[in-house]
Amino acid sequence: MRIRNLLAAAVLGAAITTPASAQLGGLVRKAKEAAAQKAVESAIGPTNKSLKPSDAFGPELTAASLDGVLRGLAVLQASHEQTEQMRARRMQLDTQLSASITAHEKERESFEALRNKRQACQDSVIDVRGNAAQEAFMKRMQSDPAAQAEAIKMANEIAMKAAISGKTDSAEATRSMQALAKANGIDLHADSLAAVKHCGAIPPTPAWLTEQDSLRARAGRLDEEIRESQYKSGDDATKAAGMEPRAFALAQERVLHWYRETHGGPQVQSFGNDERKLLESRKADIEKYKQVLN
Repeated sequence: MRIRNLLAAAVLGAAITTPASAQLGGLVRKAKEAAAQKAVESAIGPTNKSLKPSDAFGPELTAASLDGVLRGLAVLQASHEQTEQMRARRMQLDTQLSASITAHEKERESFEALRNKRQACQDSVIDVRGNAAQEAFMKRMQSDPAAQAEAIKMANEIAMKAAISGKTDSAEATRSMQALAKANGIDLHADSLAAVKHCGAIPPTPAWLTEQDSLRARAGRLDEEIRESQYKSGDDATKAAGMEPRAFALAQERVLHWYRETHGGPQVQSFGNDERKLLESRKADIEKYKQVLN
């Protein structure tokens, strides 16, 4: 009985340990495979699944096309340097404007409050006088047919002159209309004088505010010049390269990808051996244009 029990235990032990040994062997084999894969990646680098084929960015660069790209990059870099100078001046204007606004903040509040108050007062006086004069004019026209006919005649003459000259808003047309209005009791100049007398004159614009407006205008002109320069530089670069716009854009992109890859960036596309050798041979020339390649 004891021998039978021992045999049974031996058989059971064999049944249990055999799969465990097989499992352990599988783990060892997988560990060896992982180590081998790691060794390969260390030697050639990990596979870049996002790497695009060479022809995704047009034809490979040749000596001639690379020369064209370098000519275009020279134009772009010169434009970039000019634009940076304009941006520096733009920042100086912003600094001056900010300092002036801070220095004159309380004065500006006082000036604007007084100006708005007097402007509102003057507008009110002019409206009251104008409405009264217009009402009197309408009553006179209704009660005096001859005066009405004369007013219509003068208005027609003014309109005819404006139609002939083609300038309905000319200074002469304005003066003629003011004369017609004055002849009928509507005097805009007298209304303005009365408004100033009653409300006080609009305060003159302070020198510091004029300077702020000038700084804003100069900044706006610089913004426009920067936009113009950036827009024009692309066309100028393409012409300098002697290439079609799309061909130049693709060739420039190839140089950009290679430059960034060789400066620690990700590998975006594949390159042929001859193309890599060409780019390496012109590395010093390409480095000259790092400002527009970074």
